[in-house]
Amino acid sequence: MNGIAPAIRRRFARQLGMGWDGLAMLALSNLLLLATLGLSGLWLLHRVWRIARDSPVAGMEGDWIVVLGARLIHDQVAPGYARRLRRAAALYHADPRRRVLLVGGHTGSSVSEAERGREWLFGLGLPAASLFVEDQSLNTLDNLRQTRRLLGGDGARPFVLVTSRYHLARSQALAHGLDLQPVPCAAEECLYLNPWTLWRLGLEAWYLHWYEVGKVWSRWTHNRHNLARIT
Repeated sequence: MNGIAPAIRRRFARQLGMGWDGLAMLALSNLLLLATLGLSGLWLLHRVWRIARDSPVAGMEGDWIVVLGARLIHDQVAPGYARRLRRAAALYHADPRRRVLLVGGHTGSSVSEAERGREWLFGLGLPAASLFVEDQSLNTLDNLRQTRRLLGGDGARPFVLVTSRYHLARSQALAHGLDLQPVPCAAEECLYLNPWTLWRLGLEAWYLHWYEVGKVWSRWTHNRHNLARIT
């Protein structure tokens, strides 16, 4: 139990690092959930579940494979992150002309998520010349903003986006908001429904609701500061 509270604090610290605008959008999002008796959230939950269920694991095109990081456990790759990395390795071996970009910074560890992922893939036989690292971003939006910066012109073309099934809907929405062209690829072979997965799907729907409400409100109010962060 002693490790749960710090983990929760780290998770929300990463999400709440956007300042007062982000907190205001969070409050507005929660008010809308209350006003609609949760219906606005249920609609997004269905979207999160559908994308998690239906996303493929192979057959997608793209010169780049972008792997979203996940929090390390005692500086080691956690099982969920390992599944993302194994999927990236399988995609690379199917077409060795591809390059792999690992994104994810330091989240309470002495080594970044991306660097540990690079080491992991190198150990699976992927050549160092095909592995690229971004180790400054601390949340999914930042991951994708840095992806856009690093891919440059390649970001305007489709790239394979690898992450966990529960995480795909929000990652795809954030990427589209940044004018990126992700082709979602699920880390897991299929969606296994269990209490933990249901919790994660619900949490992702809540995050996605926050993002969508914030985006619509910022455009309606011409909030350039907030729009600069999410578009």
